[in-house]
Amino acid sequence: MLRRRKVTSIVVPFFLLVGAFIFWQAKKWPNKYGLFQMEEVDFSRLHVNYAIRPKGERLYLTQSEMMGGWNQSDKGKCTSAKSSKMTLLNDKAVFVIGDEIRVNIDTYDYHGNKRHIGGDFFRLWMENTELGAAVAGHVIDHNDGSYTGVFRALWEGTASIRCFVERRKEEIAMFYDIMEKKHALWVPKREFVSNGFVESTECSIKPDKFQRYCNYTDMNYGFPWFCARPRQPELQCEDWKNSWSENKGYPPEDPRKRGIYYLSAKGNDDDLPTQIQITMFYKNTSKDLQVPRPTTPCNRLPPEMTWKMVSPVGVFFGGTFQPTLCLDNLSLTPKTYRRCLKNKRLWLPGDSTSQQFKRSLHYTLGIPDVSTGHNPQLLTDKEDNFSVSWYAHEFPFFHGSERYAPTVNKPQHLLLDSLSNNTEDIVVLYIHVHFNLVHPDVYREHIRKTVRSVKKLLLRAPNVTLAVRGPHAYYRSMAQELVSYWGLIYSDILREEFSPFVDRVIYLDFWDLTVAVGPGHVHPSMTVVQSMVHYMMSLLCHRN
Repeated sequence: MLRRRKVTSIVVPFFLLVGAFIFWQAKKWPNKYGLFQMEEVDFSRLHVNYAIRPKGERLYLTQSEMMGGWNQSDKGKCTSAKSSKMTLLNDKAVFVIGDEIRVNIDTYDYHGNKRHIGGDFFRLWMENTELGAAVAGHVIDHNDGSYTGVFRALWEGTASIRCFVERRKEEIAMFYDIMEKKHALWVPKREFVSNGFVESTECSIKPDKFQRYCNYTDMNYGFPWFCARPRQPELQCEDWKNSWSENKGYPPEDPRKRGIYYLSAKGNDDDLPTQIQITMFYKNTSKDLQVPRPTTPCNRLPPEMTWKMVSPVGVFFGGTFQPTLCLDNLSLTPKTYRRCLKNKRLWLPGDSTSQQFKRSLHYTLGIPDVSTGHNPQLLTDKEDNFSVSWYAHEFPFFHGSERYAPTVNKPQHLLLDSLSNNTEDIVVLYIHVHFNLVHPDVYREHIRKTVRSVKKLLLRAPNVTLAVRGPHAYYRSMAQELVSYWGLIYSDILREEFSPFVDRVIYLDFWDLTVAVGPGHVHPSMTVVQSMVHYMMSLLCHRN
């Protein structure tokens, strides 16, 4: 008995000490994603010192700056990626985790001359493919032909900094010019049908393109929408039946300017030849970091923090996206998603990229997806009494060659006005891709009308969970005119127009996520979409 007591008195304290040590070290060692787990953090100080971009950093030029000197015919005077140079601004290529990394980009034209104007749109990212690691950099435009790229060191090991020119300044200026003259980069259409007579005419947000036109502003819920009146006398304005679009642009007639218009169409020669190799390491053997990882769960993150000009918003490691704003503690399983959605409706109105979000939820929840094109769609589950709803936003909306009744397009402010006072639904507002084909002023007008309905809803429905999904980046799109550059501008418009409600509305910022992995098409792969959806769910689930 005495011996047993002696063993127990020794072993128990030993294991207690070992357990305490393991627990303490677990708080300090990097977790499986390579990011730092910490015990306590001053959340506001973390973002002020670490992730918020300083004011005055310009990521794009104004329209007037872009239009200055653009109307020239020599594509050789445009930026050549192969002639341009990227250099590391830091003294050495070795960094401590949390350090800021800066690169300089000097642009040269195809004749080898130094450029002295800005406006080019770059993709800049840092990656280690063996680790499945990638993080976005943001690019500051000095409007003198030079740019500064900014990163943060976020994983241990090596990384390659890469960059390519996604669109030249002259191309974007040309798109601005077409928007001013044609009001859109593609051609929306309306089909009229009556007594065997069929005719399609062009539509626009302004009537000045047409000698005779039909005004469908009321049908578009107050947003301007006009279509040329049919030439056939047998067809009247009330004979409209379907909407569709010719997804083709307005390239210049001058073959020299046409060469500029299509300069980045193929994207085979747009990578900067420089790839900078760097190494990142922990400050000391205990692996203390200058910048700890937040422990605030994403669904407890104050909404106003999601609107900050944060960069980077997150990092990929091991192929998994980890936010720098908050701790993602939501598991990606049907059980956790069902618990989140139980007795609720998740509204995902928007475009086909919003449909991708809904499709991803089908896959995760194990519920078959029956596609109905651009017609309204509803995922329902009787077991847990939830649903996920999608419908197409208002015009301008480019349906492609398939015909749809104009009534399938509805604005999101109409949804907000229809929700009950006691709703506990989750609403994710989103318009972006189709508005990349019209002037940013049109986008702002639509956002402003939505914001007025947001104000009314928040006053009467305290339990609603409301979010705004920001633009995502895409590159090398087969559609020459569909450029994600406008997302830089639209992100600022959203922050400006929603500024009175940032304490109640969550901003879903997917820009850095998509810059880091660089989807080539406007529709990201479903793997990328799943990362976007899970980040959304981690922020929105169980807030009430």
